[in-house]
Amino acid sequence: MQKSLVAFDTDHIKNYVFGTDRLKEIRGASSLLDRLNRTEMEKAATDLHINIKNIYANGGSGLFVVDKDSIKDFVQRVQQVYRKQSKGKASVTYAIQDLPEDVSDANIMTCDLEKELELLKYRLIEKKGCPNSVLALPSHPFITYCSSCGVEYAEKGSLDAQETGTFYCASCIEKQKEDIRIKNHISRIIRDLRSYRIMGAEQVAKFDLWERILWFLDQEKYDLTRSGVDRPEDFNEFRQFAEAKEYIGLIYADANNMGQIVDTLKSPEKREIFAFEVDKAIHQAMAIAIKQYLPIVDIVRNGKSEPVFPFDILLVGGDDIVMVTNAAKAMDVALTVATRFRELANNERIRKLTSIKLSLCVGVVLAPIKYPFGLLQDMAESALKFAKTAAANDKEEVKDQKERDAFDGTRINFQVVTGGSHPNFNETYKKTYQKVDKNRFLEFHASLRAYKPEDLELLLNAIREGHRLNLGRTKLHQLREAILEKNLTTSVQKGLATLRNWREKQRTYVVGQVYGFGQRRQMQRSDPRNPISDFPHVTFPWFADGTHKERNVYRTSLLDFIELYDFVTREGGNNGDEV
Repeated sequence: MQKSLVAFDTDHIKNYVFGTDRLKEIRGASSLLDRLNRTEMEKAATDLHINIKNIYANGGSGLFVVDKDSIKDFVQRVQQVYRKQSKGKASVTYAIQDLPEDVSDANIMTCDLEKELELLKYRLIEKKGCPNSVLALPSHPFITYCSSCGVEYAEKGSLDAQETGTFYCASCIEKQKEDIRIKNHISRIIRDLRSYRIMGAEQVAKFDLWERILWFLDQEKYDLTRSGVDRPEDFNEFRQFAEAKEYIGLIYADANNMGQIVDTLKSPEKREIFAFEVDKAIHQAMAIAIKQYLPIVDIVRNGKSEPVFPFDILLVGGDDIVMVTNAAKAMDVALTVATRFRELANNERIRKLTSIKLSLCVGVVLAPIKYPFGLLQDMAESALKFAKTAAANDKEEVKDQKERDAFDGTRINFQVVTGGSHPNFNETYKKTYQKVDKNRFLEFHASLRAYKPEDLELLLNAIREGHRLNLGRTKLHQLREAILEKNLTTSVQKGLATLRNWREKQRTYVVGQVYGFGQRRQMQRSDPRNPISDFPHVTFPWFADGTHKERNVYRTSLLDFIELYDFVTREGGNNGDEV
């Protein structure tokens, strides 16, 4: 029987998951979509007794080989399941590509299907660009809108008996039910982990979201022995995890150039291996970071002490992670996820498939707990985009193709939210951190973002040492004001005046940070014919960083140091006080 390829792609994932600002509905939506993608797609074929081959189903996408005569029933059932379980709010787009008649069950996995896979990709892009028409909902002044999303009409009251006077739409109610289901099953999942340990990652890949998360945590020896451990009830509970300000950290990680790499994989078998290895690497990297920095803590609920995870996973799978943590741990978690993914994803199986080095970019936003989550998510996405652009620009400077393939595009960007923060980080960077003086042919960058992992690790360690030396927030604030002048006159004068207020050891340390990062930047473009090219040229608080468009460029790491000072804790949780 002739075979066909069927590709699925879940529509508007982030709009569905982050359609409300309430943690329980975000988690419920994420878990629901994850199950629809990983389990229900394949189950739809099983229920209809259709012969399929699951190439991959994760990260919101799916690729299947299906008997041509059964395609219509299969795709209709998948779409029906999406609509039914999400109450009409989630949908999936599909595309079909027939395969040559000589392709059979025996050789389908190893066949070179480059042309067919490319055609399938463009068919899916075309269908995604021409979605079905949406009918407007009827309007009436006596119809109540959902208390959560504010878009759909309310149908039922709250599932929480303590919550009165609120009414929710069918979609939000379904998200809440899913969150309650997971909450009630976490203790059972932890109890059953002993039997899960004999399973491999291939079997676990089809588990529900929190079953997979807990399995990977257990593999990394995360302490799950506490009875009754739970997730945070809402964002307000993150106050009890805070080690500095009442801030949370939103981490958004996404792998680079996945589409480009997948396009080079010409057989279903290669794509199956690649999808599995990347999905496993992203889960492992996340579990390692959680094990290292986010142990279970006790908080007070209803007057009693209860064990709680000091984080929450909002999305994970494919090549994406969205998670929320205590702000003081967010940068360390982001750094660990990025570096461990780089190691895990470039394993032997991946290297046999592609010569391109896999890497991850991360955007981190540190914001007050009460900050609107919708804006927070937009900022994290913008910070991530800035990091990806920085990695792409650096890669463009590499001319040799082998060096381009081996290029490490891992970059980490962050934004600390204040009252007037712009949701677009690129605009924030241009307005706050960059200044171009065309008359004097000068260009200033008051930040080194986005950071390479090695540079960010140095910065975080430098901040911890700054805490030990008690640099003091007042003097750091004065130095910040000097840097923001972004020139070589008042900026330098005010910077040197602040520098003189520190003790000699503190002063030497602060200046050393400028020289250290300046030297690292210089060494990246050092000239073997010029021995002094490795020595940084420093005009405190700036170091020279070559030229750009005939302008002399000056940069500093100190503003990043100052902005993160309250969000990186040393042992004992002391952030450093005035001397």
